Amino acid sequence: MESKGKERVALIVNADDAVGEAVALRLARPGVQLALVGADAGRLDRLASRLVEKGVTVIAMVTNAVEPGEIRDTVARVMARYGRIDILVHNEAALAAKPLQEIADADVGAALDAGLAAPFHYLREVVPGMRKGGFGRVVCLSDLRYLGLANTANVAAARSGLFGLTRALALESARDGVTVSTVVIGDLDSDATPAAEREKLAGSIPVKRLGTPADVANAVGFLAADSSKYVTGQTLFVCGGKSAYFSMSI
Repeated sequence: MESKGKERVALIVNADDAVGEAVALRLARPGVQLALVGADAGRLDRLASRLVEKGVTVIAMVTNAVEPGEIRDTVARVMARYGRIDILVHNEAALAAKPLQEIADADVGAALDAGLAAPFHYLREVVPGMRKGGFGRVVCLSDLRYLGLANTANVAAARSGLFGLTRALALESARDGVTVSTVVIGDLDSDATPAAEREKLAGSIPVKRLGTPADVANAVGFLAADSSKYVTGQTLFVCGGKSAYFSMSI
């Protein structure tokens, strides 16, 4: 995020995982004011301390990421502290996928609440103020399951809905200086993944390596920048080219 002469306020939802941390560190610079939202108080506090060392003003809030009333209260707290929100990054929620016959009613509701309803409520609370102020950057994070992978029906429904939501709001907000786009994340390297599985995943990716949280954060930084004002309603795949397979006729 450039424009060093301008102060910006950024709200990062689900900042308490590796990608959320990388995004916060990517956006951090002196003069930036950050608000971090997540469920893991310890991880948020540690991230906030790192950001303060970089000269960034930051608040960290533990919230229920899917409850509409708490989302309203969270946004109100950020507005009370900073007076505005210029950048909203909604990091993807962790969603468990199952084959269709194993998906219970609760699984459907959980996926739609976390993967679609929660970002909807955040956007509904934040975007009107951006439009009124004449500037805004919204970046929603998703993953490749939005393309409709087998055995992911509940998650694919939520991710696909997010795709439609961001495009619709991009069109609604385009004349007001507000951009809205989606970053779709591919396979990321993780110590939690067994070595054999990591090797297999890397082999399935055209660039022959797994991605990193920093790869995702760099894409978010581009879309969150002042200079990205001519980029809206877009879906940017950060997947090492793997998404190209899904658009090929076989």
